[in-house]
Amino acid sequence: MERRHQHRSPTNTPTRISCELLGTICATIRNFSQNGLFVELDTSRLKPNHTVEVIADSPSYMRAVPPVKALIVRSTDKGVGLSFLEPCPRFIDTLSTL
Repeated sequence: MERRHQHRSPTNTPTRISCELLGTICATIRNFSQNGLFVELDTSRLKPNHTVEVIADSPSYMRAVPPVKALIVRSTDKGVGLSFLEPCPRFIDTLSTL
């Protein structure tokens, strides 16, 4: 049963995830909504309830986007589902334009 309340938009955007457990790791955002995103990672050592920071590397022609704090709400073999801890319209706007 689908529990999401927001439409997810597909993307293939490189990013970095920072967390205390692993430091900073490279990842790819696969989809996003106003409330969160799914990030494909090379590691599955991140588990639900860990807080991470999503670091967006916006193109040079765009204004830099500050890191976004998120909570891991699910973990799969392919990556993690993240829920934003506070609204981040600038981050979502940047993803929407890529």
